[in-house]
Amino acid sequence: MKKLILTGIGLCLALSLTFAQQVTPEETAAKATTELVQKLNLNDEQKTAVSSILLDQAKAEETILKDSSSTAAAKGETLNKLQTEVDSKVSQLLTEDQKTIYQKVIAERPAKAVPTPTEPSKTESSAN
Repeated sequence: MKKLILTGIGLCLALSLTFAQQVTPEETAAKATTELVQKLNLNDEQKTAVSSILLDQAKAEETILKDSSSTAAAKGETLNKLQTEVDSKVSQLLTEDQKTIYQKVIAERPAKAVPTPTEPSKTESSAN
């Protein structure tokens, strides 16, 4: 009985962690907007415009990643093109000082990787 209860608790914890990782495009855009507001000191008008651009980007990324007919390379290329377009749109809204800071933000940003189907890790394959 004790094992059954512990198994049930473990299952509930595993499920809660799984659902916690699913982030909506709105949450993604809000987080990115907040980050840019802090780094670039955006005014209210800029914040509204940037938020709209980032929300559109997040929705487009979700659509791209869910497209099962595209290869990972094609998805990566499409995501990079989308990011370049978004960077251009955001830059148009900024002052010269903000553009300088934004270029640093872009340079520091890691490249987006397209999630690939799960593959066995090296430690698992070496154990076989």
